Amino acid sequence: MSSSSSSLDSDSYHPTKPPPLNYSIKSNRRELAIILFFTFIFAEAGILPLILFYSIRWGAHLDNTKILAIITSLVGTYSSYKIARRSWYLFIRDGSHQRRPLGAARFGPDAFTIQIALGMTAFFTPLIIGSSLSPGSVHTVAISLPCFMITFCLPLLITGIWPHKLRLPFRVSSMPPYTGLPPAIYTMVEDVVAVDGGGCVEFRQAWRIRYEHSAIMRGIVRVSSIWWGGSGTLCAGGLIAIAWTTVDDIGFGICWGVPWLWAMISSALTICWVRRELERERTEWGSPGVHQVYSLHITQTANEKRVAHEVTEHNDRNV
Repeated sequence: MSSSSSSLDSDSYHPTKPPPLNYSIKSNRRELAIILFFTFIFAEAGILPLILFYSIRWGAHLDNTKILAIITSLVGTYSSYKIARRSWYLFIRDGSHQRRPLGAARFGPDAFTIQIALGMTAFFTPLIIGSSLSPGSVHTVAISLPCFMITFCLPLLITGIWPHKLRLPFRVSSMPPYTGLPPAIYTMVEDVVAVDGGGCVEFRQAWRIRYEHSAIMRGIVRVSSIWWGGSGTLCAGGLIAIAWTTVDDIGFGICWGVPWLWAMISSALTICWVRRELERERTEWGSPGVHQVYSLHITQTANEKRVAHEVTEHNDRNV
């Protein structure tokens, strides 16, 4: 197939308003699915470990090895199912090519797949090691969530501090090898909505166009990456220190509870701030420096370029 750079579309497209993303969580029961997902994840990796640890420890009076073995056997069941389901959508299911990154091959993973795999590895390693020791190490199991946070948040921080500066010798989602990487929130939003949210290649193109044309959107992505990456890394580092310097009962509760408090507070702050910035983007679109094109240099197949053309035509009719 023929291919071309995304800069061709960017240079010839001049929207009069912010290009819409043509995606809403209010349709197709997406909002309900999101609520259920976070509810189950919170129950699995937040409520369940705390209830099991303290109820068995103070009620049944079992030793640490048995308590941690029970927790390890249950934690991760729902998240593992979601990861397997996501892989099915991305690689195997009919129409999976519609969910793949732009220009990616059949079994080319997106960035979020790799990021979540590394995060889950960091999560399960201390969980399994701590529960396998004799006697079981509560301190080691307690750092499971903080280790996940560091692995997941550090790329956000690094790419946020140096946007479009880091280059890797392999593809990162829709970004070709040796292309300057945008802040990691960009690929995270693209991958999650396209694969898990069913936005498919149409959303990938709409998201690319919006990012390339809006300086405010690029600022939103960068600041969000720095905030989540920096606050998450610092929080995780503090929790690891607490886990190893406090007694078991205190360290375990703090390390399995505080990450969720951090996530909830950060989510609320992010939502409020992003809404304000999107309104500013809408009202100031005609001002100098707001509609400012920055090409991501994404190479596209002929079919993906056709989808991009359809997206821009749809935007022209609806903005």
